[in-house]
This record gives sequence, C-alpha cells and structure tokens, in this order.
Amino acid sequence: MADYDSSLPVRTEAAGDVDVFLSDATTPTQKLKVNPDGSIDTNFADGSKVQITDGVNDATVTASGQLNVKDDDLTFANDKVDVSGSDITATVSATDLDIRDLAFATDKVDVSGSDVTATVSATDLDIRDLAFATDKVDVSGSDITATVSATDLDIRDLSSAQDSVEVLQATHDNLNANANLQIGDADVSGSNPVPVALTGDQVGDEIVDYNTSASVGAGGSVNHDYTVNASKTFLGEEAWISGSGKLKVDLLVNGSVQWTGFNSTANPNIRIPLEKILKANAAEVVRFTITNRDKQPQDVYSTLSGLEV
Repeated sequence: MADYDSSLPVRTEAAGDVDVFLSDATTPTQKLKVNPDGSIDTNFADGSKVQITDGVNDATVTASGQLNVKDDDLTFANDKVDVSGSDITATVSATDLDIRDLAFATDKVDVSGSDVTATVSATDLDIRDLAFATDKVDVSGSDITATVSATDLDIRDLSSAQDSVEVLQATHDNLNANANLQIGDADVSGSNPVPVALTGDQVGDEIVDYNTSASVGAGGSVNHDYTVNASKTFLGEEAWISGSGKLKVDLLVNGSVQWTGFNSTANPNIRIPLEKILKANAAEVVRFTITNRDKQPQDVYSTLSGLEV
C-alpha cells in the first residue's frame, strides 16, 4: 500500500456547530423533516397507513388501539409466560416424587445441615501401599516430624553452568575461618572476601539537538542534520518530531534509513525510542527528513537526544 494524501478534518469550537441532514441525493433541498416534538414526517397522502408485516401475515390493531400480537390459546409446548414478580405460584404435589434411581457417577445429594450421616466401618481401611513418587500425606498440625541427619549432606558438586549460590550481605563476619566458597578460580573466605565492582550507566556528553523549520510547504520536505563529533560515538536515546498537521519522518544514519514514522490528527507527535540501539560513528550524520503531508504549509519541530562517548 502506498502513502496517500490526508484530508482536512472538521473542527468545531462548541457542541452544535455542525448540523447533519438526510436529504435527496438528486434534489439536496429535499431534507428529512424533524418536528419540534421530535417526531419525523413521512411523505404519505392523507388517509394512508403504515402496515407491519412479515410478508405473509399483517399485524393488527384492536379497537382500543392496542397491537394484537397473539390471539390463540397458550400451549405448554410453544408458549412461555413470565410470572416473576407476581403472586402466581405453582405447586407440585406427590406422595413420593420419583424421578429415577440416583447414580453415584452422575448425581449428588446435599445433606449439609441435616442429621444424615455416612459411616465407613473397617478394622483396617487399607487402600494400598503409599508410594513416595505418587502419594502425599499432609501432616501439618500434627506431632509428626521428619528429620534428615548427616555429618555432611552432600548432594553433588555444584556446577557454574547450572547452579548458583546467593550470598546476601557477605562480610568478613558472615564467613568463619573454616568456611570456604569456591567462585571460579577464587577461594572466598572470611579473610578473602568476594570482590564487588559497581557499574552504572555509560559516561559521556549529553546531546539534545533541537531544530525548527518554518512554513514547510504542502508536500515539501526539510532535513534536520546532526554530525557526530570527532573521536566520538553517538548513542541515540530518543527522537521527537511534531507539527500541527500531518507529517511523515525518515530517520537516517550515514544516508541509510533506520526508522520511518507518521503522525495523525489525534496524535500530532512522532516519538521514536532509540534506547541506545542506534549508533553513529565520528563524522557520520544522523538526519531527520520531515515531509509535510497536509494540505497547507506548517512549521515542524524536531529533537534528537542521546550520548556521545
């Protein structure tokens, strides 16, 4: 799909600034008439009627002016009457109301709150031998304890490829004289603590390069160029382009397009989060090519931000 020209929106200052009419396409002066009471006039001769029909049967109106929707007797098989909210009650009476034999696999009987009890009686209720791999016994809240006893509980040698050891607030006091922690080729102990290096964001010169181009003609383009300083590398953080009308922007590095963006009437700003992925070397040019895609000239604004390191 190719780029296409936009149309100018209809802007209003207050509600009711724009009225929309339904009219005859051949004779636009013939408009649908709405009366002061909100009713709509229909173009019928005196004495004409509007008939509601399904194409075979016509709806009838009674002498009292009511719409007759059904005049035959109600049947249980075909009709329903909603009596919710009324005083009508339905009573089912039977000595033994027998629906069918209850089946354990498909039916449930709720006996909560009743005197019905169920008892399972056996000298030893033996289901099967419990297996460690498949069964669990919850002993929480009981006096049963489980103890693992060993001089040295050895699971296996730790591997740097699949294991990790978390050392929280490691100091000389945390490691006694007999405790050794092997990290790579380094033996860590109370007298030989873990070396820690703190690294932060890259240090460099902050770049905020702003540009304004006035009265860019409809369909015209303008460039915003930033040249990277000698012996520096530019790391882009964000690009911001804005205008009062429709815009298209291409972001290029050293003549190669890296991003393209469009704005809209609802959102006139174009934001490109570069997040230091965009890099440009010394003397290379980072360029915005901004094209006015609206119907009249407009001012355009652009900002490039990042670090030179």
